[in-house]
Amino acid sequence: MKRNRLALKLCMCAFLPVAHVSGADWNYYSDNTRETFVPPREAASGASDIVFARDGSSQSNAGAIPFDSVNELTLSYASYYENTFSTSILSYAGVIDRVSGFSLSLSYLYDPGIAGTQNLEVGSDGMPVWDPSRFVYSNESVVYFHAAYGRRFDVSRRFEIGVGAALNAMRHCLPFGEYKGYGMGFDGGLILNFPRPEIRLGLLCENITSEYTRWSPTYSEKAYPHLMFGIGWEKEIPYIYGHIKIHYRTLDMLSSEGANTISSSTVFGTSDSSTTAADQSLSVPQSEAATASLQSDPWWFLLSGNIGLEYRVMDVFAVRVGHSMVNTWTFGCGVSMLKKRLGFDFAYLTHELAPTYQLSVTYRH
Repeated sequence: MKRNRLALKLCMCAFLPVAHVSGADWNYYSDNTRETFVPPREAASGASDIVFARDGSSQSNAGAIPFDSVNELTLSYASYYENTFSTSILSYAGVIDRVSGFSLSLSYLYDPGIAGTQNLEVGSDGMPVWDPSRFVYSNESVVYFHAAYGRRFDVSRRFEIGVGAALNAMRHCLPFGEYKGYGMGFDGGLILNFPRPEIRLGLLCENITSEYTRWSPTYSEKAYPHLMFGIGWEKEIPYIYGHIKIHYRTLDMLSSEGANTISSSTVFGTSDSSTTAADQSLSVPQSEAATASLQSDPWWFLLSGNIGLEYRVMDVFAVRVGHSMVNTWTFGCGVSMLKKRLGFDFAYLTHELAPTYQLSVTYRH
């Protein structure tokens, strides 16, 4: 009876945030900035690693934390699209005991030089007169805090389970200081580890109770939950003095990230049957836009996932490559020094707008 009461209380606590934000509006983009908070070690592999990575960033799977006995501190920096905006991440992943661990991270997004036209003069026709000398410039910033805990359960010698939970807190400041949003949400993670074939399966659920953001006394919003499946395989190959790791991550299986397929002829005037784009807020006739999901188009859904490959030589030098729907191709490398205590990583992300460069330094003890 006591166990049943405890389970009931836990369920009630889990749904309290939902009841609290029941009056908020759903928004596809409330949490999209967290997608930029990926360190170069994972970004270079297409951000596809949700089964091995335990870097502590807001995109990591808390269920993977207890599968490593190393404590590591990482500082990373990324310059997006020819320095249009930048992100910085300070993260720490630590060990509590033989079967549990934790991670903390503080991420910062800085978007400078946003032009405002509120000081433009108005012409006789009632339209603003274009005059760049009268532009007012401001900045946008996002601060993101992430704390996670994970625990491993040794079911047998051939099978292990890792479960974890994470708390996210966010402060978003829009340009010109007119609005500031404060948000909070919870994530959950699950890892199934098979040591003998060295295969891992994983689930990452973001915004389990929806991420709630309050912008003003009259307006609040909720971010949709996201559910991703991941699979990974790693193998040490003595013949080539190396270690290979391959991993794959699906798109959001709940279809709540706003990713659709639309007729590319509508946008580009071509005859291609489909392409990926933003959500239905695009100015495309509703009859010509179709949402692609796991249920409606499984083959497209699987092919649009993120995939990555890492090859390490004697655990000193690493080469990485990946492919994702957002950045197309990603590349990177890393090097370890001082008996693997000090590491440097670099990532180069291609994009149709402009490339992104990422750097990080990691200290392990």
